[in-house]
Amino acid sequence: MRLDATLTQAAPTKTTEVLGVGVPYFVGMPPDFYQSGLLDFVEVTPETLCRPRQRGRRTSLELLPDQIKRAQESCGSLPMIVHGVELSIGSAHRWNSAYVEMLDQFYQQWPFLWHSEHLSFQTAPDADGTEVEAGVPLPMPPTREAVELVAGRCVELLERYELPFLLENPAHYLPGLPADAEIGDECGLMRAILEKSNCYQLLDLHNVYCNAINNRLDGFDLVDRMPLQRVMEIHIAGGSWQEGFWADAHDSRVPDLVWQMLEYTLGRAPNVRAIVFELLEQHALSLGTEAIEEELAHARGVWWLSRRNNSCAAR
Repeated sequence: MRLDATLTQAAPTKTTEVLGVGVPYFVGMPPDFYQSGLLDFVEVTPETLCRPRQRGRRTSLELLPDQIKRAQESCGSLPMIVHGVELSIGSAHRWNSAYVEMLDQFYQQWPFLWHSEHLSFQTAPDADGTEVEAGVPLPMPPTREAVELVAGRCVELLERYELPFLLENPAHYLPGLPADAEIGDECGLMRAILEKSNCYQLLDLHNVYCNAINNRLDGFDLVDRMPLQRVMEIHIAGGSWQEGFWADAHDSRVPDLVWQMLEYTLGRAPNVRAIVFELLEQHALSLGTEAIEEELAHARGVWWLSRRNNSCAAR
């Protein structure tokens, strides 16, 4: 099934499948969890299957063949998509070329249907030019310069792999970033980059929820202002209070309001192909498979109700 006409004009050359409901791949999760029939697909962060290698002043990401083989055996015939965390697509000096080189190799060994990254940056040069790692993704300012920088890199990725590339809206804890009036805010930034690059959005609803709580905004209004025609994937997750902020910690079950936002969004975003329940591995193992299965069942119910309603409305 292909994207509708509003998107196929700019779509890459390959068919984009409707997948359904999935979770990230966790090394420590029993293989039978992925082969239980609960999942329609799996989302892999390839950096978790790597080790860093220092070559002079340059760090590379070396894929571990045994880890890839284990992941492939665990996931079996499940379709696979990629969600990266170390590209740093918004770094002004350069993105992480080691990630791109690793992704080239990963795609040859385990082809994916599409891939995504966070609209953020994690590295910057210090006074002597040495690259400094922030440790957490930092938000991009909603400026024309940011649009030009990120959109150009999105185009490069679209041409490199001839597959859809998705940008994820980030959680942020730094209000008052410099902004250009015509871009406005995080929603305007995402819209402008997608329009200029013809890439797509991974709409993380828990990140929207975080930003709404921490910045006293209306989460449903933020959803309405996103480019919903270009949303191909949705993330749902849970978080926790940390030092006065609601953090995107991926450490708990999905809040009720995020479930409401999922129902609301699916009724307005006609090109969604996948929903991922996000957890960090250590929290997935502590939460347990029973709780994860319940969240997946909930997501699947919302997904199929939305698809049935959308089908009925189209008749």
